[in-house]
Amino acid sequence: MSYEFIDVHCHSEYSCCGEDVTVAGYGDIARTTSKVFALTDHSAHSFFPPDRKWGLWSDEAVELFAGCREAGEQRIRDYLVHVRSVQTGGMLIGTELDIMPDGRVIYPQEMLGGLDVVLGAVHALPTLRHKRPQAEVEDEFRFQVLRFGEIGVNALVHPFRLLLGAGYEADEALVRWTVEVAADTGMALEINSHKQYPDHDVSMVRIALDRGVKLTVGTDAHRWCEFGDFRYHTAILEQAGVDRAVWDDVIWHPSVPALMAAAGG
Repeated sequence: MSYEFIDVHCHSEYSCCGEDVTVAGYGDIARTTSKVFALTDHSAHSFFPPDRKWGLWSDEAVELFAGCREAGEQRIRDYLVHVRSVQTGGMLIGTELDIMPDGRVIYPQEMLGGLDVVLGAVHALPTLRHKRPQAEVEDEFRFQVLRFGEIGVNALVHPFRLLLGAGYEADEALVRWTVEVAADTGMALEINSHKQYPDHDVSMVRIALDRGVKLTVGTDAHRWCEFGDFRYHTAILEQAGVDRAVWDDVIWHPSVPALMAAAGG
């Protein structure tokens, strides 16, 4: 018997790393199927100027942020107007929230409470970009994870991807520390299938459930072939020994009913 996952992490053409996914395409899916999912584009890609959308990932991030604060927040407001105009059925609207290295939120902060889903992602670590020692990179990672806990995001997504993808370690001690922060702040932790680290995911799931931390399921879809494909998430839950009978209890779902969200409620 199949399980009806809610994909809380999807991208459109408004995320620079998106390939063939589009807001219009998600609207078509919501209009013609019963799927429930959340569109969560990168906040930094909407905020920074069109010719500097990768500004957060550069050494000029602080200067760029200061120089386009007002315009950047207006671009995010315009983006929300557009996606809300397309929203229907089971389509939820959220963000994959980026923060500056000093913890400032790259989003009109007063608008976060009006979103259906707020995800936090450790995306940009200057220490990592400059290939600093493991301890320095970990310190910056910990700062950002704590900051997302303070902000009150619903879930921390692909928690260790940035470290692992750059060749840094995310040992059991760091995984346990991250789970403890999630337990203390009420964040869920994501099983993410876009870039897969099964050993870390299985370990994280086991530790998280031992501490009562909920999980989220995200395809992190950057292309249509990823959307709605939950084979990896299913495999991780099964490898971690999570009985299917309790999946509803351990997986976090948005609290706003899809039809209310579609109506702007």
